[in-house]
Amino acid sequence: MPDIELVKPHSLPIAKAKAMVQKAADALAAEYDLTSEWHGNTLHFHRSGVDGQMYVTDSEIRLHVTLGFMLKPFRGKFLGHIERNLDRALAEREPSAQ
Repeated sequence: MPDIELVKPHSLPIAKAKAMVQKAADALAAEYDLTSEWHGNTLHFHRSGVDGQMYVTDSEIRLHVTLGFMLKPFRGKFLGHIERNLDRALAEREPSAQ
């Protein structure tokens, strides 16, 4: 069972949603030293103690993250940071925000 689960609705074409997810992942990678790779419409990311996926569909982004034992106390911090990055990237990309 994931330690962090998050669903963000969007109205973007999948290609733009994937670009937005990549931008958010790049920001997280810079801060937390994560590596990531795409498998279809799913971005897998990881580092020691963190393993996660962002699934991109035509209407939502689903995030699942599993934290290692030592990082579980920081769950709230990680969730807040991920959510802010996704919200910021979505606000830049959503047609209604322009």
